Amino acid sequence: MRWLRDLGAIKQLFPELDVLIDVPQDKEWHPEGDVFVHTQLVADRARELIEDLSYAKQVTVMLAAVAHDFGKPATTEFLEGRWRSRGHEEAGAAPAERFLSRLNIHTLDGYDVRAQVIALVREHLKPGEFYKKRDEVGDGAFRRLARKCELDLLYRVAKADSLGRNADWVPREKWYDSEAQEWFIKRARELEVERQPPAALLLGRHLLEMGLEPGPRVGEITKLVYEMQLDGRVRTLEEAKQFAKTLITTQT
Repeated sequence: MRWLRDLGAIKQLFPELDVLIDVPQDKEWHPEGDVFVHTQLVADRARELIEDLSYAKQVTVMLAAVAHDFGKPATTEFLEGRWRSRGHEEAGAAPAERFLSRLNIHTLDGYDVRAQVIALVREHLKPGEFYKKRDEVGDGAFRRLARKCELDLLYRVAKADSLGRNADWVPREKWYDSEAQEWFIKRARELEVERQPPAALLLGRHLLEMGLEPGPRVGEITKLVYEMQLDGRVRTLEEAKQFAKTLITTQT
C-alpha cells in the first residue's frame, strides 16, 4: 500500500485506497494517524493472525482488513468538537464490493470470499459493541450475527482493527489491547457458533410428517421455530415439534 502511494499508482489502480489518504481521525481513538496509516497497520496485524486458516480464509481476512474502513471518506465529519465517522461500516460495503470486483474476487476453493468480506466490513464494529453491552447481549445476538458472517474471521478482523492503532510513534500508554475481541470469541466458542450459525432443528420434512400440507406455511413455521431456537427457547427437536404443533393449531 505504501509503495502504491509512493509510486503514484494508487489512484489509478485502487481509488478506494487512494481516498483513505489524509482522512482525519479523532486522536483519542486513533493516535496513529489518518485512515490510510491506520489501514496499513491493520493489514500488518491481520497478517499475523491468519497462519492457522485455510488459504481462502486468509485471503478473506486480509481483504476485509484492507477494506474495513472504506466507508470513512464518505462519512467523516467534524461534529461536537471531534472527528466522527458514524455509519462508516455500512457505507463501506459498496466501495468494498467495487474493490473486490476490480480484483475479480468471488469464490476461492469453494469458499464465498466476496460475500464474507462485504459482511465483515459491515459488521467489523460488532465485537466492540457487544463487549460494551456485555451484560445485556444475549446468546441470540451471537447466533444471529453468525448468520451474517463467520465470527472467527470477524474476531480476527476486529482484533487487527484494535491493534492497528498501535505504532512505534504512539506512546505506549495510548496503545490498545484486544480485550473486547477476546471476550467476543470466547463467548462465540462457548455457543459453538464461531464458524457457522446453529443448524435448524426443525425442517420442512418434519412438518410434512406431522401432517401439514405443502405450501407457504411450511416455510413460515420453520422460520418462526428457528427464531425461537436462536433465542434459546427451543433446544431440542422434540421441543421444536411441540412448538410447531402449537403454531399449526392456533393458525388452523
